[in-house]
Amino acid sequence: MDESADARPRYALIDTARGVAIALMIVYHFSWDLTFFGLAGFRIFTDPWWIWFANVIVIIILGVMGVTQVMARRRGLTAKAFFRRLGLIAASAGAVSLATQWMDPGSYVFFGILHHIALASVIIAGAIFLPSAALVLLAALILAAPWFLANPAFAADWLLWVGLSPVPPASVDYVPLAPWLAVPLLGVVAGRRMFRDGSAPAALAWRPAHPILKLIRLAGRHSLALYLLHQPILYGGLYLFMGMIGRGG
Repeated sequence: MDESADARPRYALIDTARGVAIALMIVYHFSWDLTFFGLAGFRIFTDPWWIWFANVIVIIILGVMGVTQVMARRRGLTAKAFFRRLGLIAASAGAVSLATQWMDPGSYVFFGILHHIALASVIIAGAIFLPSAALVLLAALILAAPWFLANPAFAADWLLWVGLSPVPPASVDYVPLAPWLAVPLLGVVAGRRMFRDGSAPAALAWRPAHPILKLIRLAGRHSLALYLLHQPILYGGLYLFMGMIGRGG
């Protein structure tokens, strides 16, 4: 999900990273759908392999977000562009919450990746003025917070977004501030390192040649649209398939 203001110049490496995250997310959500309809038995919420699979997706998306925050400001991010993009992300997050609550109230997305990106964008708008050392220290504190500051008081529904509840809630997409805000903060530090001499690093000049990589890059360029559309298509297709099987039986 590209939350930056102006998409020019676009770097294939950044778009490809987003595309990889979207491809992995499609696999993850389709696996959840198969389990939901009883066509598979994946332990999405309890199997360590699946938990880390989901974590890798979040790390890629939020890490790239931090880097692009630096890129956006190098291009002269305006308040109008910032709030336009923030509004789009926030509205999309709300739509995801409403749709998933209708589909499965027991594990709906109340604070997922889009909700996190929206809030993190606001936080980073202020934190980006801190020196890199301070950002690294802040990221370390946020990473450690769930282990040292977890408290039953944070299990209240209206505080679950903080991420300090001793028992995480059931949600197919739960990305609370702690520990996940650490990832875009470190992404900002990485972005500063990448552009420390005022020019783009040589790695960003890479262009994919293989057709599959080109397709992944294209997916990354339209990551928000694909994020919003892929699950309705997958879930809807399986819903129709199950209906056809039921009528056939």
